[in-house]
Amino acid sequence: MILSGSRADALRELRVPTLVIHGLDDTLIDPSGGRRTADLVPGAELMLLPEGHDRPRELWPTLIDALVAHTT
Repeated sequence: MILSGSRADALRELRVPTLVIHGLDDTLIDPSGGRRTADLVPGAELMLLPEGHDRPRELWPTLIDALVAHTT
């Protein structure tokens, strides 16, 4: 964000169904970043997972279910 500047204004302009998926144990991007993104995008849903930045294979069924529910 430091090099590219704030994306807040652009996120506020989005008008697409948005599901923000973020890990609570993410050491690369703090969960507050996922919460902030979901707050900025109109109508966005936030899904917090107990994992970190990566999405292990064990979570794939949960992610697929969430994506299907979000897009149908």
